[in-house]
Amino acid sequence: MKRVFFLVSLILGLLLFLFTVQQAGIDDVLKTVSTFTLQIIIAVFLINFIAVAIIGSLRWKLILESQNVCDVGFFKILRAKLAGFLVSYITPSVLVGGEPVRAYMIKERSNCSWEKSFASVVIDQTIYFFTIFLFMIIGFLFLVKHSSLPAEIFYSFGIIVIFVIFTFCIFYSKTLNGNSNKDGFFMFFIKAIKLDKIKFIKAREKNIDATEKIVSHFFKNKRKVFIEALVLSILEILFYLAVIWIIIFYLNPIIEITQTASIFFLLTLANFIPIPGSLGSFEMALTFVFDFFGFGKSNGFTFSLIYRIINIAIVFIGFFTLIYFELKTISHHFSLEAPKPLLKIHRFLVRIIRK
Repeated sequence: MKRVFFLVSLILGLLLFLFTVQQAGIDDVLKTVSTFTLQIIIAVFLINFIAVAIIGSLRWKLILESQNVCDVGFFKILRAKLAGFLVSYITPSVLVGGEPVRAYMIKERSNCSWEKSFASVVIDQTIYFFTIFLFMIIGFLFLVKHSSLPAEIFYSFGIIVIFVIFTFCIFYSKTLNGNSNKDGFFMFFIKAIKLDKIKFIKAREKNIDATEKIVSHFFKNKRKVFIEALVLSILEILFYLAVIWIIIFYLNPIIEITQTASIFFLLTLANFIPIPGSLGSFEMALTFVFDFFGFGKSNGFTFSLIYRIINIAIVFIGFFTLIYFELKTISHHFSLEAPKPLLKIHRFLVRIIRK
């Protein structure tokens, strides 16, 4: 079933991609792409890498260190972060797909337990998503200010806002204001949709409960670390905005800061669509917003290509960090908690080495 969903979403993404190419005009796109210099691409790649890898890893390191027993070196965290980015990018869940992978990599390469490692990822993503949501609202408000929007965008963002607010309310109720004897945030949803009937999950209810207690303890007692992590999240998104502004400025020097925030809003919104790498949806969103601001469809599609190129470069780095991890742990027997992508790569490498 998962393979069918992946294949269907990939085909849908390809169709959206081809449709957007046709709308933007292939000749105009190629002409615009040819004007980009290697220096500009390297510059935006480095800024993007600092945001994704360096700042993101520093935030995660703060959270891990707050648990006292998790003594993990920065480069181990950086490698796990990059590997997680790789898995997220090639799965339909661009924003969260690789989180179990990076949690398990830290667990295997440190003295951090599975519960503490996974809890650190949950905390990290909660803070990051909260920050993204705030910037998306700002970008949406600026977008509304410029002109009237199609109803589809209002409805799409409205659904996301309702879902996010509902989720944060449940999170606050169960994590920050909950009773330790009652179900936490995850167990609430697991039981609500009857996932606790699945043997695999039922056997790990104690692990989930232990993880939730760690998350709850962090948000209740580690306020200084929370503020520091929140500042790093804001800084990370400011770097993303800098990347957006530089690429657009190179395409069209007449751009306002508010327009950069609006483009960030639609760029992020496209990542919520369950297509591997947001293929097609990403290009369509950027082509639409560039045309909306009068920058030209071909410039929008070119922007999406440049942005995708610098992210694919990070994906390649993540691939090599994942292979490095697998080679370092080639003699390990991974537990049942290990994410399937890690197990598949591990078995493949074991077969090659044995030959």
